[in-house]
Amino acid sequence: MPAFSEEKGEDERVGGSADGFVGWGQQTINNKPQTHIELAFSCKGLRNMDVLSKSDPQIVLYMKNHEDVWKETGRTDKVSNDLNPVFLQPIQIVYKFEERQDIRIRVFDLDDPGQSIGMADFLGELELPVGQIVAVRSLTKALDHPRFQDCGTITVTATEVGGHHEIACLKFEGMGLDKKDFFGKSDPFYELGKQNPDGTFTTVYRSETIEATLSPRWRQHEINVKRLCGGQAEQPILFSCYDHDDDGSHDFIGYFITTLAQLRDRANASTTVFELINPKKAKKKKDYVNSGQVKMAECRVEKTYSFLDYIMGGLQLNCTVAIDFTGSNGDPQTPRSLHYIGAPEGNHYQQTWQAIGQIIQDYDADKLFPAFGFGAALPPHGQVSFEFALNGNADNPLCAGVSGVMEAYKTSLLHVGLSGPTNCAPMIRHVSRLAITAAQSRTAQNYYVLLILTDGQFTDIYDCIGAIVEASDYPMSIIIIGVGNADFTDMERLDADKKALQFDGRKASRDIVQFVPFKKFVNNTSLLPGAVLAELPRQVEEYYRKRRITPRFSEHVAEQ
Repeated sequence: MPAFSEEKGEDERVGGSADGFVGWGQQTINNKPQTHIELAFSCKGLRNMDVLSKSDPQIVLYMKNHEDVWKETGRTDKVSNDLNPVFLQPIQIVYKFEERQDIRIRVFDLDDPGQSIGMADFLGELELPVGQIVAVRSLTKALDHPRFQDCGTITVTATEVGGHHEIACLKFEGMGLDKKDFFGKSDPFYELGKQNPDGTFTTVYRSETIEATLSPRWRQHEINVKRLCGGQAEQPILFSCYDHDDDGSHDFIGYFITTLAQLRDRANASTTVFELINPKKAKKKKDYVNSGQVKMAECRVEKTYSFLDYIMGGLQLNCTVAIDFTGSNGDPQTPRSLHYIGAPEGNHYQQTWQAIGQIIQDYDADKLFPAFGFGAALPPHGQVSFEFALNGNADNPLCAGVSGVMEAYKTSLLHVGLSGPTNCAPMIRHVSRLAITAAQSRTAQNYYVLLILTDGQFTDIYDCIGAIVEASDYPMSIIIIGVGNADFTDMERLDADKKALQFDGRKASRDIVQFVPFKKFVNNTSLLPGAVLAELPRQVEEYYRKRRITPRFSEHVAEQ
């Protein structure tokens, strides 16, 4: 049998990933997706700082780190004698959707080759978050200068490094596999191995185990073609089949070697069967034929697109905010209340929205947020509502920007009574109706995000599960943040990272919920968005990929 590489070894062979598809981005560092973008620059109408010639501009890019310190990230080339320069050398950075990445672009006039930036004439600068650029792909803005008014404009264009790629959709079925268990049938699973330069194989995918059968039908899975075979259709792929044992000593059934090109051919031909060979049995038995057969039930290779492909194609992330107004929050007039608004840094609801809103607002062109409350008694009759507009306007619940939501929230606390119960299914269905309309267009134009801030578990948890399962079919994600010290055990169930949610026998088509307790980040709220938003790009990609909806790739340019 072909050997496995010592670098990954038996540990990876036995415990390989159950999902070979690396989500958005092209690289992983410490198992976290990394996406690189290039920023290209041009300027118009720069100030002329030279007497006998024109300015010789060069751009220096700075990024603010987690300590709020500006660090130089890169420089463009210098363009000689030009007040309308187009810089040929872009600057590459790591893009992180889940973080606010502030950059400062400074333009200098460098007269001499050896001149330091500190001695160069300053022509102007622009400071903004990276999200504002990638949301529109290309952005033009006026340069700022502490002493001069008209300093020209700068255009910044973002391009993802790598971008879209291919995935293989594979489905295998076993037939007549060897029986390995003395008291029962085998519990088969399989692994796919990518060939290394030295001829050994490294496991890149491991299937689920099908119990007690010699004719398993494994579920379809997706795997990045680069991960499977380096993007080469003729590169060997190792298929190995095992009988699962709980103690980890899995029994080898057999293997075959194929290629992606061969898999595609077999899936489209009448002869779709591969012979599983066990070399040890073949040596011992003269009449040995095989240890079973594997049928190539399905093989498709599809082009996929990244989160940034969709964003740069004009996809809007429409965020709706829903805040818990139930009585368990405590009297807003007392400092012990979760809704107390007298603290200088804001209460936990305010801190949460501020941290999330300042990032997601860059991906919404109009920056108008529908903002609701649930679980409050409304004037004048004290009727409890589970989806009331924070601004008091049921026909137009939109609030202008992050600050607009906060103002509406504080005003609502003065006019409504905290009540209950904590029912959230109405809010989930409210946003679902918007997502259903977006789904009908079959375009990657609007994706909806429901941000729920709550101080306790949902009273209507069963109804919420049903609403979430239904919503999983639409362009929508749900982020739930638990505020306070309540027991949020049931909320963890909604974040179905390991097992799909089910309701009345129907499974959710994808995982769309992310739950995070705020208390884990109470001492450093800057880390909250990373935990809350990290899964959103993958969820966006997954929705459009499953429905084979491509990015719009429109000319999406902004000028301000």
